[in-house]
Amino acid sequence: MRFTLPTPARLAAQLLARLVGRAGSVTPMLAATLALTLGALSIQPAAAQAVGGDVLGAADRLGLEVRQGKLVRLDRPAASVFVADPDIADVQAHSASLVYVFGRRAGVTTLFAVDGDENLLFSSVVTVEHPVTRMRQVISSLGLAASVDVQSIDGGVLLTGDVADPATAEDLRELVTQFVGENEVVLNRLSIRAPTQVNLRVRVAEMSRDVTKIFGISWDNALAFGDFALGLSTGRPFAAANTVSGSFENDNLTIDGVIDALEREGLVTVLAEPNLTALSGETASFLAGGEFPVPVGTENNDIQIEFKQFGVSLSFTPTVLSRNRIGLRVRPEVSDLSENGAITLQNIVIPALATRRAETTVELGSGQSFAIGGLISNSTRNSLEKVPGIGDLPILGTLFRSTSFR
Repeated sequence: MRFTLPTPARLAAQLLARLVGRAGSVTPMLAATLALTLGALSIQPAAAQAVGGDVLGAADRLGLEVRQGKLVRLDRPAASVFVADPDIADVQAHSASLVYVFGRRAGVTTLFAVDGDENLLFSSVVTVEHPVTRMRQVISSLGLAASVDVQSIDGGVLLTGDVADPATAEDLRELVTQFVGENEVVLNRLSIRAPTQVNLRVRVAEMSRDVTKIFGISWDNALAFGDFALGLSTGRPFAAANTVSGSFENDNLTIDGVIDALEREGLVTVLAEPNLTALSGETASFLAGGEFPVPVGTENNDIQIEFKQFGVSLSFTPTVLSRNRIGLRVRPEVSDLSENGAITLQNIVIPALATRRAETTVELGSGQSFAIGGLISNSTRNSLEKVPGIGDLPILGTLFRSTSFR
């Protein structure tokens, strides 16, 4: 934005024209008096050195923050003052040597001053930074001034220091974003003092649905009491009246204890029991199974062998929210080789995969547990039972054989 300051001669001519328009004529003495008076008025900006503000010279740099203004006195009177980029800073001229500069957006621009003949008197660099002073005041009010600092950088804001947990770091990031806006980059370099490693103990178990029907076990009912909901359990004890079945009467009964009891009776098969440790925000994975070869054609009509994994696998990504709260993204999977969907390629039978998979995100306390159920596998097998020898006899052998499906 450019402002042109009127010279004393122009002011005298304008005022004389107004007087001539009103009185019809002006005497030479009156004209001289007016010119002298206006000449004295033109000296007033130079005499107004008592007005507060920074003195800006040709080689000086001006720094201010967004939405902050400064009153600047030029070391020489200027006829016109303007900035190169009005989106970064705005300038308003109050007199020939007194201007007001206002920061609009973070960035760097140049302040120019020219005389009445539009000759460049000087140019100075104006740097507008993000409101880090106000941000530091708010951070200090939160009691984090000793460990956290914020700095204005090109294109954004830099957060440095250390905090107690990731939740505090996220709150600080959102706080800074409120000051600088969504379009600016907030570079988060905060370190977390809380432990950032998470250990996960996993038990992958399989149970026949016939067993649940025979013993009357209903996992939906078991997980509907107390703190259990939506198929997820916190691992806290069942109440005495909320036992899974009549054979388990224990105030300290947990889901883990139910699995142990059923496993001892041969009613549950534990497929895998890994212990995984991962850093906060990183992914850990586990596979108990194998790989089978799959021939793959290439552009040159050649055959390459790729291996596909199958078995019991698990991947999880923990996020430490606070010292006692953990966000957990879990993806368990159980896959088996299956003849259903198998294909034959160049006399090679390639089996298909029967896969059961689940993926969920939960938030738990440190030391708590949860359960995921419902990964149902349906398989049918034809079983032939017969009496040795007699069952192989024609016609009569059918009386000593039986076929059942499982």
